[in-house]
Amino acid sequence: MKFTIIVPVYNAEDRITKCLDSILEQDFEDYEVILINDGSTDNSLQYLYSYCSKDSRFHVYSFENSGVGMTRKRGVILAQGDYVLFIDSDDTYNSKLLSSLSPFVIDNNIDVIRYQCNIINDKKGKNHERYNIEPNHSLLSGLEVLNLWSVPGKKYAVYWLFCFKRELLLNSFFIPNLRCYEDVAVIPLLILYANSVITIDYIGYNYIQNTDSLTNIKSLEAEISRAKDFISAYDYFVENIIKLAKLNNTDRTFFINDYNRRLLLKYNSLPENLQKQFYNEISKRITI
Repeated sequence: MKFTIIVPVYNAEDRITKCLDSILEQDFEDYEVILINDGSTDNSLQYLYSYCSKDSRFHVYSFENSGVGMTRKRGVILAQGDYVLFIDSDDTYNSKLLSSLSPFVIDNNIDVIRYQCNIINDKKGKNHERYNIEPNHSLLSGLEVLNLWSVPGKKYAVYWLFCFKRELLLNSFFIPNLRCYEDVAVIPLLILYANSVITIDYIGYNYIQNTDSLTNIKSLEAEISRAKDFISAYDYFVENIIKLAKLNNTDRTFFINDYNRRLLLKYNSLPENLQKQFYNEISKRITI
């Protein structure tokens, strides 16, 4: 089997059908779909079972709520495909994504393929191309592409931008158990671990801005939780990049400085009362 698509689902009854229909609309048929119900309390599970009943490529697994990081980890372990993609339950694929990826995975000699995305309901004034990057038409190493991607104003540390060789996910840095920002922690490490990366120009993913998502909830409790998770993600990245033997000291310093910049941006985005609360924690790591 060529592809496994992993869909973490938590209380998504009002949007999951658009997501799963977009998978069914793919014009490439050699794939399976792993649906992980992360302890939903609404009718999400019934919707998932309905898709399994009409298409044998869909498989549903249900667990107690443990967060999207653990959910993705479970999906990778259950996957049977040579390559793995992730999609959030409130987003959609465009119909030629898998067929656009398929020429690059015929011989299983590419570790990571990056595609492009369209942002739906994006805020005015934002850079609508912040997740997209010029395609490279030859294979590059993970180190080469991450040097190109690690620039202010560009974002790459999200699972849904990539098609990963499953072996890479199983045999390198694994997903930490964070409720939020686990992709910030591990995506750059996965890329650096990869020997071969290519970026294609196909816009395969529709990232739908959802004000109810975990990263957009504005309560004080949620802000504190996200700040703690971002610090944990930063620590995970720094701790593991120091251990990455394939990097020299210059490369290692470059990426740590890039994450220092990201941590400072996160700190500066906090409300003033939370800046005071997290000052000591942040100042242990970077100069504020």
